[in-house]
Amino acid sequence: MKRYTIYHDTDGVIATGRPYPTDEGVEIPGLDPAISLLEEVTEAKPTIDSMTHKLVEDAINYDTIAKTATRSWSSVALTAEEITERTPAHVEINGVKWKTDEASQAAFSSMTLLIDKAGMASDEMVMIKDCFGNSHAMTVSQYSADVLQYGMACYTNFHS
Repeated sequence: MKRYTIYHDTDGVIATGRPYPTDEGVEIPGLDPAISLLEEVTEAKPTIDSMTHKLVEDAINYDTIAKTATRSWSSVALTAEEITERTPAHVEINGVKWKTDEASQAAFSSMTLLIDKAGMASDEMVMIKDCFGNSHAMTVSQYSADVLQYGMACYTNFHS
């Protein structure tokens, strides 16, 4: 169901989120010419990388000629401090940021056990996700070397 903003030329917004005041969308007889019924339009939010950008709602654009009240968003780069706040605890090994929370440690331990039990060859490829959720492909041999460094880093952090 469409919603409308009641807008006055000098006083601005009177009300928002209202249904059209007539069943057929017919102009209201005797309506003050300074009042406009603006159809509320919401633009699609831009796709962003939430680790580097945030969405900021723009000011609503009231267009009395097109008879629309348009809500939109902009993508704004995060500050270095905001990026640090959003980055999970991790250890970086060979350019991959491995999450160090307990669930991630358990998942990598299970993956290592599975690789071992499956008898995967050292040149077979495996995929892991970094602390940002990005996938990284590596050989079983590289994974084994990296997961050993990862385990030692987690052990060291736990005992420090």
